[in-house]
Amino acid sequence: MWGMSAMQTLVPTMRAPGVQLENGSGSIEDGMKYLVANIAPGAIHDSQERSDAPKCMEETRVAVQQEIMSWIEDGERDTQPKRIMWVTGPAGTGKTAILGTIADACKDKGTLAASFFFSAFAGSANRRTKRCFVPTLAFQLMGHRDLKGIRQHVLLPIAEDKGIIFTKNLKEQFITMVLNPVLSMAKELGGSTQARLVIIIDGLDECDAEQYQGKDSSAHVPIRRKEDDQREILSLLLLAANNPSFPFRILVGSRPEHPIHDFFATEGKVCTRELFLDNKYDPASDIALFYKAKFSIICRRFRLPEDWPGEEAIFTLIENASGQFIYAATVVRYIEGSPDSTNSGTGTSGQPSTPHRRLEHILRLNLAHDSNNVHNPLAALDALYRLLLESSPDPELSMKWLRAAEQHVGYGQRPTVRVLRLVLETSPDEEQYALGSLSSLLLTQPPEKSLDSPYPFYHKSFLDFIVDETRCGLERYLTIDQVRGWMTQRFFRTLNQPLEVDVLVEYAELIHILSWSTPATVRNAESEILSSDLEKWVTATVEEDVRTTHTKRAIEDVLEIVHGGCSWYHCRTVCKISTKRIISVLESKGWKIPSKSQIFKRERKGEDRYQDLETPLGWASYGLIGRSVPRTLE
Repeated sequence: MWGMSAMQTLVPTMRAPGVQLENGSGSIEDGMKYLVANIAPGAIHDSQERSDAPKCMEETRVAVQQEIMSWIEDGERDTQPKRIMWVTGPAGTGKTAILGTIADACKDKGTLAASFFFSAFAGSANRRTKRCFVPTLAFQLMGHRDLKGIRQHVLLPIAEDKGIIFTKNLKEQFITMVLNPVLSMAKELGGSTQARLVIIIDGLDECDAEQYQGKDSSAHVPIRRKEDDQREILSLLLLAANNPSFPFRILVGSRPEHPIHDFFATEGKVCTRELFLDNKYDPASDIALFYKAKFSIICRRFRLPEDWPGEEAIFTLIENASGQFIYAATVVRYIEGSPDSTNSGTGTSGQPSTPHRRLEHILRLNLAHDSNNVHNPLAALDALYRLLLESSPDPELSMKWLRAAEQHVGYGQRPTVRVLRLVLETSPDEEQYALGSLSSLLLTQPPEKSLDSPYPFYHKSFLDFIVDETRCGLERYLTIDQVRGWMTQRFFRTLNQPLEVDVLVEYAELIHILSWSTPATVRNAESEILSSDLEKWVTATVEEDVRTTHTKRAIEDVLEIVHGGCSWYHCRTVCKISTKRIISVLESKGWKIPSKSQIFKRERKGEDRYQDLETPLGWASYGLIGRSVPRTLE
């Protein structure tokens, strides 16, 4: 525990509220501008982005909510008070719904200091990494009615260094924008603070690694693992919790992933209380209430008998859920169908289109637990996912679109809906043909304003399912090479689609991951490459984006793709033809093209082969191309 002297060493020099800093270096207003530019509004519990996030229905999850609220409000009375509570449990047990509901309740009571809800499949990229984590907490602390004195302590240091703090490591950010301001405020109040406020952090296991890229792209930068960033965040929370003057409890929600579990079992053990969501909290009763409430709505909507679907059917669905709310939620979405579903017969491709027939479809699932899945808590959920996938008119095509949608491009972000449509859709409405029947798993008809975001999946467990061969099954599983091979074929088939400059960055990122395809994958796309109008594509791309490096990168990666099936000593015919077609257009547009001898020399030295490729304006970045662009252009 820290004494007052330790606290004073962390507190910055006091200044009067609202005053200008020395030498005109900034003010509170300047600090606010810097801060707002670095927050993730979508990560706050009541953001518009989270408007459809799951919440606990009334009268459900009562026991677990009571335990958490009691700890927040009266945890100091415990025999061994803990400043951190870790809410954990398997996928689909309702962690996010519980913490979202707790956040709402705490805000109503005035006890919510700040919140941050990470999400691996969120619309905004800033919810997937730690980059905006600390600034977002600091921003919320300033808005709390009981923390008004903290404002100047947060903003003046930010203004003083003109926002450079946002480029510092996470610990420095946390000390400057959260810990020091809180301790300064505590000192002003005479240290008489009680931990009645709470900071809520959910989905920590979904926080992905933030990769760093220097100006020199050829310099070696170590690849960070997401576990590194997750432990970094936990270390900061522990630093705060160990300080007796820090007036907040910290509520953390995540799956019991090994790095997080290990942290709470070692460094964080002394100050952490673990709450594991298991049968002790009677999830079956809550799931029963959920089913009955939802089925009542379905009965009114489709004019079904009030007692539909009957106690036996509900009991079976409760048993199948095995305490997983995600199973129950997915079942209900499937049974009620899409918003425009009808109540007649069967739908396209013979799949059931009435609630009763969809319910029967689920109840017929063979959930017998064989020797391979007897201990698998996800068996019922996986069977449900397989059922929904097989209900598609073309399950193989659906899986290809789904796997393309979960690919990571550019610092872990998934491709946007608009870019996937541009690259993958070879005929009108193919996207809806492939994904339309999966409306219980993802939002299949996103509004126009959401087209520049990735597809919104309802739960991360489905993304886990489609990339795991043991869960989705050998018949439907696709390797990464198969996915990228199919995407490569589609890319060359849709090459002539009109390209808008607004999507060029994301478009180039998607092409970049295709350049990592294996030689066999590229050879399978030969017919698509040869039949594509490369000249038209290069011309259109150059004209759209002559003043940035995105064109150069896209062209480099296409050269990489067509050369991917060649050996080190000989370029195949498709490579020679395609490369010549691309180069001829670039030369006609005034681009600087390295000679064959330059390419050969760079290859012998192990250097980037096309680093001299340059736009007419000379603005091309250095060293973007490099792995295996062809030596021979003839």
